[in-house]
Amino acid sequence: MSRSTTVDDPPAPAEVLIPEARHRQHRRYRRSALVVSMVALLVGALVAILLTTTSNDPGRTQGASNPSGAVARHATVLIRPVLCLAFPYVPNQKKSGLVPACAAPYLLTARSLNISPLSGQSGYSSTTPLPDPSLGGYASSTRDVPSRAVLLGALSGPPVGQRWVLGPSEMRLSAADVKSASAQKSRIGQWTVDIHLTPAGAAAFDSVAQENFHQFLAIDMGGKVVSAPIIQPTQASFSSFDGAIQISGALTAENARAVAAAVRG
Repeated sequence: MSRSTTVDDPPAPAEVLIPEARHRQHRRYRRSALVVSMVALLVGALVAILLTTTSNDPGRTQGASNPSGAVARHATVLIRPVLCLAFPYVPNQKKSGLVPACAAPYLLTARSLNISPLSGQSGYSSTTPLPDPSLGGYASSTRDVPSRAVLLGALSGPPVGQRWVLGPSEMRLSAADVKSASAQKSRIGQWTVDIHLTPAGAAAFDSVAQENFHQFLAIDMGGKVVSAPIIQPTQASFSSFDGAIQISGALTAENARAVAAAVRG
């Protein structure tokens, strides 16, 4: 019902949306097969900004791109705790009604993940519960309501893919929280989004991150999961992000600029 892994290889870009601000250039990870499958679905996540049309559902956050290729620049960006994983949707097992709570054996708590930084190294060991098998028959949420738990898929990828059950939003990145957000090209040629928070935004983010220390914290952009990293898994105790967040992934220049614009609100 769970898998153990020791992590020390370089992280896949889309898996580390919020790296530790002080040590992001020095971490190496080796992921379990489950985490690798998640990364495969997220590698192209932000490309969907160029392909997805805005939903006509009035309860859905507006801001996806249109068929002409215009990039979404006003999508709501929410930070939500990950409650458990869910298998891809299985239509022939369709279940109606509200998505039920995650069963206890599949909850992604700090205790169940059992994160243990490796002494003298930049990696960590962990145990990741498998997806809750009872959720496969429930379709993904079509209303991205911040105050409710939701079942969401990746921002892009195959029609049937990994999904996440997320708790109510604990923070919305808005203009009041963000001092600056810009697309940058790293020294190794990857496009990233560097975010600097206002004092109020930094305090709010640190509060959420500390509450979810050694747990998965998801970035929900327009009703899709952009990434869901573990908060500071290589550290034995929480440390402030000092108002600095870096979003990395398989970003094109246009995608990175679009994400920066969405974060600025």
